[in-house]
Amino acid sequence: MRAAAQRWAIRNLLRTGQAFLGRAETPARLRELTRWAAPHIARRESFESSPAFKVGDVGTRWIVPAGAPKGGVILYFHGGGFVAEAPAIHDPLLAAIGRASGARGLAVDYRLAPEHPFPAATDDCFTVWNHLLSSGIDPARVIFGGDSSGGSLALVTAMRARDEGLPLPAAIVLLSPLLDLTFSGGSFSRNDGIDPMFRAATAHRIPDWYAPGLDLTDPRISPVFGRADGLPPTMLVVGSTELLLDDSLRFAAKLPGARIAVWHDMPHVFPAIRGLPEGDRAIAEIADFIHEHTAEATRGAN
Repeated sequence: MRAAAQRWAIRNLLRTGQAFLGRAETPARLRELTRWAAPHIARRESFESSPAFKVGDVGTRWIVPAGAPKGGVILYFHGGGFVAEAPAIHDPLLAAIGRASGARGLAVDYRLAPEHPFPAATDDCFTVWNHLLSSGIDPARVIFGGDSSGGSLALVTAMRARDEGLPLPAAIVLLSPLLDLTFSGGSFSRNDGIDPMFRAATAHRIPDWYAPGLDLTDPRISPVFGRADGLPPTMLVVGSTELLLDDSLRFAAKLPGARIAVWHDMPHVFPAIRGLPEGDRAIAEIADFIHEHTAEATRGAN
């Protein structure tokens, strides 16, 4: 009963946010709404955040969950439609995944559009991966993680590493990833009005901010159109009512062995939302997936 009431309250809160997002006609307004939402929905986690430091010109921060072993590393690319960031939401999410999986997180504060349109964010993410490799870390200890637009950046970073012959992470975890900026998946229209967080008209603004005038079928912009061969084991987590549901389904169909978890009636990036039992269970499943692919490399590591 309590869980049902919690879901009802969260859904109503998201509907309110959806109405505001529908009027977010500028990136500045979207950023303002993201800051407003954070204290209402963010998980509560105990963790330490390092002072921000630069990798080249890219901002990064270590997120270390309280009491968690530090053998694994989650290189995390936050969502926000390529134009916004919300550490108050993403840092606790990363800490929760790290706590469950025994890993610390490295959060990438890549440059945001429209001030820095494509390929700025993709270049920043690749720079950080190069830095981790040059630091001597064993890539078998590393997981790429990302939500929404950050899921796209995680996948594009892995594809570029593959294409340039660089080591790849042990696995990839994508939460409600935005993989198609042409919005050609059937769920984009099918779930419009059902998705409790976004409307199609709101999402259609993103390409003009992130990749104005460019070919949106370029796999560096919409990785659903890219090659899936040679990528690490990948887990995709998505809600059944999301506009972006088919982004995950279509990519998983291209990647042999991909693990996809479609959660009934769950909103966009639901593991980040406080008070959802389904979010806790999804994080436990993500942790199992991470353990499965990093256990040997992290055994005995500090």
